[in-house]
Amino acid sequence: MTNNLDLSNRINQNYSLLSKKEKQVAAFILEHKKDIESWNIKDLSRLTETSNATISRFCAKLSYRNFNEFKTFVTQELSGNPTPLQVPVKIASYYTQLIHSASQLIETKQINDFVEAIHLSNKILICGVGNSGLSAMELKYRLVRMGLIVDVVTDPHMMLMDAVLLKKYDLMIAISNYGQTQAVIDACTIAKKEDATVFVITNQNHTPLTKIADQVLFASGRTSIPDEQFINSQLPIHFILDVLCYVLLENKSYKENRRKTLTAIDLN
Repeated sequence: MTNNLDLSNRINQNYSLLSKKEKQVAAFILEHKKDIESWNIKDLSRLTETSNATISRFCAKLSYRNFNEFKTFVTQELSGNPTPLQVPVKIASYYTQLIHSASQLIETKQINDFVEAIHLSNKILICGVGNSGLSAMELKYRLVRMGLIVDVVTDPHMMLMDAVLLKKYDLMIAISNYGQTQAVIDACTIAKKEDATVFVITNQNHTPLTKIADQVLFASGRTSIPDEQFINSQLPIHFILDVLCYVLLENKSYKENRRKTLTAIDLN
């Protein structure tokens, strides 16, 4: 799938593989994408205070065959995309970019595997910390309305205790932007030892969390948007949740349970 991804997704997916110098190159490129067409490899190495070899390794780690292919692909991506000036239009363009990136990352088999795991599980435990914890809570409420047995935990200590009580045919769903939150990693490690299934929703590949997981759904990350004033970190993850729940509600039982629970709320 990597060769079909745009630049932002390639950087996001492989960020943990990049050296410090290569991350420096990535940050510079994302901030100056509009100038890529005018660069050669020597220009970019000079501008980033690196070397031609660093640029070549950077391109290879993102699965471009060489700098020329990198330049060609990125130039094509940028064609016909004017920079918006008004703030609402700018934010809308950021949303569009994130959703487009997220949709590019989703594969039907992964969604179907996720749905099947939810369907077969005896119990579901969802975990996340900080903003990812809020997304974990949202997913819990959605699944509970479908009649599923679900709990959510956002406290690191409780996460470990709940994980150790999981059993075979239980499902742990971990949500983490960068897959580096130690409490989430530890909880998933424990869940695997207890023979539970571990599914992960995250932004980056090649992390401790993705190495533990039985299956991963990748969301795009806001690191692809070099604007410090844009702070939304959960929109791509909520896009994943929307896709997942849409497919789950193709199950007539889940759909009926959701209708009943929503009706009960309306009655009160």
